[in-house]
Amino acid sequence: MKRPDLVLALVIAAGLLGSPFYNTELVRSQLIGGAPVGALGSVLVLCTGLALAWRATLRRGYVWAHPATLTWDDFDGQRPAVLTRRLVLDWAARFAVAAYFFAVSGMLIGFPSSLVGPIALFVVAALALVLGRRRSFPGESLLPLTLALPLVIPLWTYVVAAGLAAIALLRSSPLPHTASRDTLIRHYTERMVRRTSAAFLDVWALLPAGRPVPWRNALASRFVVTRYVLTGVLARRSALGLPAFLALAVVATHATFPAVTSVWLIGIGGYLGLLPFTAPIAQLHRVPGLRRWLAASALHLHAVTCAFLCVLALLWTGVVLLLGIPASIGALAAALIAALSAVRSVTRGPLDFSSMGMVLYEGVLIPAGLVRQLVRGPELLVLGLIAASFLPVWP
Repeated sequence: MKRPDLVLALVIAAGLLGSPFYNTELVRSQLIGGAPVGALGSVLVLCTGLALAWRATLRRGYVWAHPATLTWDDFDGQRPAVLTRRLVLDWAARFAVAAYFFAVSGMLIGFPSSLVGPIALFVVAALALVLGRRRSFPGESLLPLTLALPLVIPLWTYVVAAGLAAIALLRSSPLPHTASRDTLIRHYTERMVRRTSAAFLDVWALLPAGRPVPWRNALASRFVVTRYVLTGVLARRSALGLPAFLALAVVATHATFPAVTSVWLIGIGGYLGLLPFTAPIAQLHRVPGLRRWLAASALHLHAVTCAFLCVLALLWTGVVLLLGIPASIGALAAALIAALSAVRSVTRGPLDFSSMGMVLYEGVLIPAGLVRQLVRGPELLVLGLIAASFLPVWP
């Protein structure tokens, strides 16, 4: 991007991001209108933003290096400094975004009576940084969920515990100094695959890869399709933290904006939470050659996957309802629609860029054929949730 274009983009972005602060009434009327908002809305937005930033930091996306750099320019001992600098910049950007959304929510729906508590919650930023610079350990992806604890226990207890944990972990071996070359190259390869997939709009290639499952003869004997789907879900067990986080995010959104119906919250949250577990069937449709070894019709494969994901969606919805979301027939229907939409999204074939179907509309060329391929799945979710919104409540 040329410098004038970059300057213009930055000016436009600054104007859009700053509009809630100098044009508050207009933005409030457009985003909220006359809908009621919760008293702790801005605090819940802050906790959700901090949890998102914390979870993103734990992915350790900074642990990569170009193979050529490792071969020809890695003899001056600067590698740990480069990785650490990359970690700090990513960490600061994520938590700055969380602070921005807290400020915006405070301007739109009101700040809490005391800012001491929200400021104290930022101690998790230090804990996230310390955890991000050390090696991962099992179950750490669930740590951001602890940000729900200040709503039920004294805030100072949580802040003190997080601060002590951060101090205790400071003495652990820093990952930038101990990461091996094999690890750096493997993460670089994964990063390039993600970037290439995003550039070619192959979003299903971004679904999590499977990990080995300690289950001997997992695909042996009968019910091979069921075993394949179950094994694929177990291989993505590292993504279990996402549905748990989305359940709390749905509850926080409902508490902040009570006017939003549970149908849309459960439908969208369930769809996003189930997507990682559709990776087994998505892999078969992305690579047609893999489909040959599974002796089952497409209808059988899709039906088994839909049934399994519907069970997961109902279990997730049950947890959400127990956390305080109003129960209704529409909410249960939204969970089933989310499961069907997730399966429909990943069962399309590879993108065909030769049938883009360019359409001129108001002087703008729109790739209608490409858009039609990309919206397969989300369109069922939107239409299904609209229909579920009209279902009656419990008799």
